[in-house]
Amino acid sequence: MKRISNIVALLLCITIVAFITSCEKGPQYEKFSYPAQKTTGISAQSGYPGTYLTITGSNFDTLPQAVKVWFGGVLADSVISSNGTQIVVKVPAQAVTGKVSLQVWTTLEDSIGYYTVLPAPVIKSVSSSSKFGTNIALPGDTVTFRGTGFGTDGSKISIDFNGTPAPKILSPVEDSIFQVVAPEDFSTGNLHFRMNGLTIIANPAIINPTSSGDITPYFMANTGDTAKGGGFKNDLYDGSRWGTLAAPWVENSAAFNKSGGTIGGWSKDGSGVICWETWSNTPVINGIIYQPTTMPLPAGDYTVTFKYYSEIQQNSTVYLEVAAGDKGIPILADISTAMASVKLSNPAVVGTTAPNVTETKSVNFTVTTSQVVSIGFLGNLTWGNGSANPGNYFTVQWIKLIKN
Repeated sequence: MKRISNIVALLLCITIVAFITSCEKGPQYEKFSYPAQKTTGISAQSGYPGTYLTITGSNFDTLPQAVKVWFGGVLADSVISSNGTQIVVKVPAQAVTGKVSLQVWTTLEDSIGYYTVLPAPVIKSVSSSSKFGTNIALPGDTVTFRGTGFGTDGSKISIDFNGTPAPKILSPVEDSIFQVVAPEDFSTGNLHFRMNGLTIIANPAIINPTSSGDITPYFMANTGDTAKGGGFKNDLYDGSRWGTLAAPWVENSAAFNKSGGTIGGWSKDGSGVICWETWSNTPVINGIIYQPTTMPLPAGDYTVTFKYYSEIQQNSTVYLEVAAGDKGIPILADISTAMASVKLSNPAVVGTTAPNVTETKSVNFTVTTSQVVSIGFLGNLTWGNGSANPGNYFTVQWIKLIKN
């Protein structure tokens, strides 16, 4: 009986060990074999680094991560897409002429075609024929590209001005230089050069002063800083607070009401504002501060916008005016001859500094034929109740010109 018991115990141990061993065995994976791709062609045999190559065939899978492409042994760093029958890949910057190799998952095709890498065009400069500056172009002006690799076939080149196509490439086209005509209604921005699938963004940006939007930088100067409030530059400065506006601002003799013949205010950190102040100073009678536009405004509708602070008393006035020509703005008796004008608020009770106001104000005007206009301020600031203290006070923080 003892022997039988030993045999039973042995069989039980074997059963337990077998059970434990079967529990500890890892999961069984089925090895998957991906079908080999079949390549039927590539879209081009030559091109520039940065352009795109299309590979056609089947079994390409739909994961771009499963695809690798080499150009002359240089691995492409950007597979754009793969949809099973078509692969789009970007020719890498360091690509060299040679065979094109393709691998999808684990299947490698050593050569699916031969690709010649062409030297990419190089843009060294872009300049306009405009008399207003090499980075400013009016519609119809000629813009010149200089560089290398342009070839001599203008039909292969296309240019757009910040999205607006140039009407034509001028002949002749040389490998190092060609010219285009600036189109109508293009917006300020970079020019795009396209050739054989390659796009290059040209610098600097070309400015169109006739396009809608803020045209202050092209037609005016020394206009303050809209972000900081202030920032007008001075010509004369007493080192403490007061000075005289720098060009292109022009002042008449009546504008110089402060001692030392100055007008304008600056804080100690140098940020400047246009300012008249009659506190302890002479009144301003038909004082004028203006500047003409740097070039004729094209026919169209415009808006002048400015931000100011006013302690102007109710017996005094300040106007912003727009007048035709470059000789200034009219005095109060002739203000009706201005193209446009708007009165600044004068809320302060006579003989006080309150109430006061800070606001942004605008005035619209229309230019029927292209011309220079003068934009500026006309002041008639008297003393309150015959006393210089408290007097009138106002500042302009910034001004800008908008083409509508």
